[in-house]
Amino acid sequence: MSGRTERLVALLTDNVTAVSDGYGLARRLLRYRTRERVATCGAGFKPTQAKLRLTGGSPAMHIALVNGSPAVLAVVDDRVVGAVAFEVTDGKVASLLGIAAVDRLVRLNEGWRQHEPDAPVINGW
Repeated sequence: MSGRTERLVALLTDNVTAVSDGYGLARRLLRYRTRERVATCGAGFKPTQAKLRLTGGSPAMHIALVNGSPAVLAVVDDRVVGAVAFEVTDGKVASLLGIAAVDRLVRLNEGWRQHEPDAPVINGW
C-alpha cells in the first residue's frame, strides 16, 4: 500500500462512520468517525502473517447482501471469517460495519452454507 487514501476518501460521505469488532480481540467495539480515519483503516486492510493465522488461510472475497446491505465477505474453506457491510447514501459510503469475531459470525455462516455462492471477486487475499 502506498498510504495514499485520496481515492478512498472521495468514496465516503462527510459524516461517515465505521465500527469494527477488532476480530473479537478488542475489549470494546472500535469506532472511526472521520473520512480520513476510515480511509486509513480501509487502506490498512492487507494480509499479514498474523491475520492469515487467525483466519486459517488466505480468504477469498465475495460480494453479498447482509441484512439487506451490500457487503464483502471473507471466506476460507467454506467458512465466513469476516464481513464488512456498507450503507450507501447518495452514491457514497455512509457507514461500514466490520465483524470477524467467530461468535458474531454464526448466523452468517449458517446462511452462507445454505446457498450457492457466486464466484469470488478476489480469489485469495
